Amino acid sequence: MSSKVLFLSAVFAATVLAETPRTVVLDVVIDNLVNYRFDVADALKRGVVPTRVDPIPDRAFLEFYSIGDIIQVNGKPAKGMWTNWGVVTGFSLNPAPGNAVANIETGAPLFCNLTFYTDKGAFVGALFDGGGGAGTSATAHAITGGSGVFVGARGQKQGGTQPDPTRPVIRRASAAEDPAQRHTLGGGSHRFLVHLIPSIYPEIVSTPDGPGVFHAEDFSLVTQAKPAHSGETLIIRARNLGFTTPNVPLGQPFPAWPGNSSPEVNADVDVTFNGAPGEVYYKIGWPGEVGIYRVDLRVPSGVSPGMANVQLTAGWVPSEVVRIPVQ
Repeated sequence: MSSKVLFLSAVFAATVLAETPRTVVLDVVIDNLVNYRFDVADALKRGVVPTRVDPIPDRAFLEFYSIGDIIQVNGKPAKGMWTNWGVVTGFSLNPAPGNAVANIETGAPLFCNLTFYTDKGAFVGALFDGGGGAGTSATAHAITGGSGVFVGARGQKQGGTQPDPTRPVIRRASAAEDPAQRHTLGGGSHRFLVHLIPSIYPEIVSTPDGPGVFHAEDFSLVTQAKPAHSGETLIIRARNLGFTTPNVPLGQPFPAWPGNSSPEVNADVDVTFNGAPGEVYYKIGWPGEVGIYRVDLRVPSGVSPGMANVQLTAGWVPSEVVRIPVQ
């Protein structure tokens, strides 16, 4: 092989490695999950019975709609909703009467929406997926898009376990049952993983002299000549932290001081130093700037002197690690 071919191969390999996307894993727990079967033809008789109503036995082309509450993401409290819809029809090599013949054994396709909020009720983002059903395909629903911190994300939703062994993964009900009583009547307990490849990641903005991390006391850059200290308040200049409250349209500057209140970032924002969490107490859209955010935090005590690995996470999506000097 010529030296030119070897060189080009090395360049290609380095480019592929440099462009390999980082995968984000969401460990999602759902509660009170109920699958409503559309077994009532008269629309006026749907959603009216305040007690549990069992559905009719499964049959071909029976539609359904499921509703469940997101209560936890990556071990931390959260809010939100999981909804899915589809048809019951299964596929089989040797189907029972009323099911569909096929050259595979699998359940019906279904389509899902996942909408994520913080535990305080602020919108973080949404994901859209489709595919799967019973059998192998149930573990590989494709993520086809997202919004908020997940805008443009792709990936797949995998698996399904029973976090509460005393309850089913899902409860099936007739469409006659009143969905307003779902919390009272109860539902299933479900847990799954979402493997995401975001199209954008939170970012600590770079400057010509290093990462955009500043001393709060005089707004000077953290550098080798002026390192950070344990317990000190720092300010991070960041991008891609998602929606704020009040919301500011994309491409518009955040309200400038003085006068307007600073829009707060909806997503939970965490910053770690060598893995140890700092105390984030301020997370806003940077006044007068477009797409730039300000995160104020205290450096955790006990950070070892030297170059510290600093990472910012917004809405469960981490930034690249940057390194700053700590003394």
